[in-house]
Amino acid sequence: MQLNTAIKNRWSPRAFSDKPVTGEMINLLFEAARWAPSAMNEQPWSYYYVQRSNHKKFSEMVGVLAGINPHWAKNAQVLIVSVVKKHYDYNKLPNKSALHDIGAANVSIAIQAAEMGLQVHQMAGFDKEKAIAFLQLDSTGFEPVTVIAVGFPGDPEQLPEDLKLRELQPRKRKEIMEFAIELK
Repeated sequence: MQLNTAIKNRWSPRAFSDKPVTGEMINLLFEAARWAPSAMNEQPWSYYYVQRSNHKKFSEMVGVLAGINPHWAKNAQVLIVSVVKKHYDYNKLPNKSALHDIGAANVSIAIQAAEMGLQVHQMAGFDKEKAIAFLQLDSTGFEPVTVIAVGFPGDPEQLPEDLKLRELQPRKRKEIMEFAIELK
């Protein structure tokens, strides 16, 4: 047996190419999210996205980002905001599994992207209040969780020196024995 190659090849680049991401590709990413597991089959996720070709809205979405993120994410072909619904539909009680569920949907998108030769970079570095206003969300029921940059990997030389160095570092992952504990 071997590890699924899309899982192993998935990473979070900051350098994106100018190669367009088609509508069909975007739909496949959301199809992957659609099949993610969720508590009570609630599927508490929504995705708001904009393509780079929509210059005005894309620029507004980049404006929601914080820190260094706007400097590199502006080169992605698609920006997506993942939004979680905080309460169950069937009983209106808080959905304590909602963040787990949207995480599963987001990783499904990331793996599907890697399978297609794309990559995604999920960011927590954004202004939630700006995102709520931009998306016109009711914050009592919905919460933006991540902004996801999508595109084909690009040339790290296009990045500022500090980000270029981070981009070119070898990927490091913990060894299994560091996080998997067999109970005996």
